[in-house]
Amino acid sequence: MRSPILRLIATLAVIAVAACSSGLQGTPMVPAAPQPAPQSSGPSVQPDQADSSDPSSDDTVPISEAPKATKAPHRSPAPANAPSALAKAAPAQSALRYACRHPAQPGRRECDAILVARALSVCNRSAPYCASDLQAAYGLAYAAKANGKGISVAVVDAYGYPEASSDLAVYRKRMGLRACSVSNRCLRVVNQFGQAMPLPKPAADPAESWRAQEALDLDMVSAICPNCRIALVQANSNKDADLAAGVNAAAALGAVAIGNSYSGNEVTGADAAYARGGRAIVSSGGNDGAAGKEPCGYSAVVCVGGTTLLASGHLWSERVWHKAPSADISAVADPQTGVAFYESAGGGWQQAGGTGVSAPIVAALFALGPSSARANAPAWLVHHDAGRVARAATKMGIVK
Repeated sequence: MRSPILRLIATLAVIAVAACSSGLQGTPMVPAAPQPAPQSSGPSVQPDQADSSDPSSDDTVPISEAPKATKAPHRSPAPANAPSALAKAAPAQSALRYACRHPAQPGRRECDAILVARALSVCNRSAPYCASDLQAAYGLAYAAKANGKGISVAVVDAYGYPEASSDLAVYRKRMGLRACSVSNRCLRVVNQFGQAMPLPKPAADPAESWRAQEALDLDMVSAICPNCRIALVQANSNKDADLAAGVNAAAALGAVAIGNSYSGNEVTGADAAYARGGRAIVSSGGNDGAAGKEPCGYSAVVCVGGTTLLASGHLWSERVWHKAPSADISAVADPQTGVAFYESAGGGWQQAGGTGVSAPIVAALFALGPSSARANAPAWLVHHDAGRVARAATKMGIVK
């Protein structure tokens, strides 16, 4: 009698465990309220390299197959509970918040970065993506090492960011990139008139702060074109006129590509500053899919949309995140498959998405590419059917 009874008890125990497990798996996780990212020593880095293939026009597009990772600075093993591949399932949802006021007040622009309220882990082909991940995903590892010397990229933002040089130094050191600071003249920080002094003060209202967007712009340009010089142009405010003045200053500094990670409603008479022959003027397309965003809609501006960037083993793929009606080209912008960046006032290492990420990536891509692609950048993209960064890089001939 004892043996059948024991078997019955064991069977009931197995059923009970299975029921508990299925119940836990079916319980959705409630995202925490958005909070500033905790101070962190930063994501560990494992560089990777890949060649890029010409993607198809489908919403889900294979990008590349990467060889095994090479020796990395600050390498550390992934935690046991870290996801090994984003493409196995939809990314875990985390609480999001806009980096600056959304929507912007009338007559002003909003920055297009979205921050993720989630602690960072190792970034090796899993979000948040590091510089080496982005280079591998878009087939830019060779070009990032060989191109960009003597080339200047400008990013135009609003308000002051006193920690710009020191924060950028932290990002580049952790990513294994050469130093680029004000002291070694690789980085220039100027006001909307192109002068080193006086620089604007940070926004008095925390909701108007653009610090996170400025940090993202500097870090993403560094990730794609580490040999490029960078000019950070700080407008006095996020008013249309101040930002347009910043674009004029960026052009006067000789930048071959100018990134504008902001958008707003249509205004009249503001497009002259964004019409710069021979330079790639790039703007983010916003994050809500609404039409009529400016400066994205100006004819001389490269309008940037967003994708979800996925990794599975050595394979990379993209799918549409939010379609910007006027987008000429797209790059990673889904916050859930976002990028790592460093901004000390916001808590240090953070994860971000939004077209405020994809715009500086595209600006840096044009700096890596030939001058012929920059001469009339929107027309070049249309003519070459280069709707995504991997395809554009291939068409530019910078993928080896």
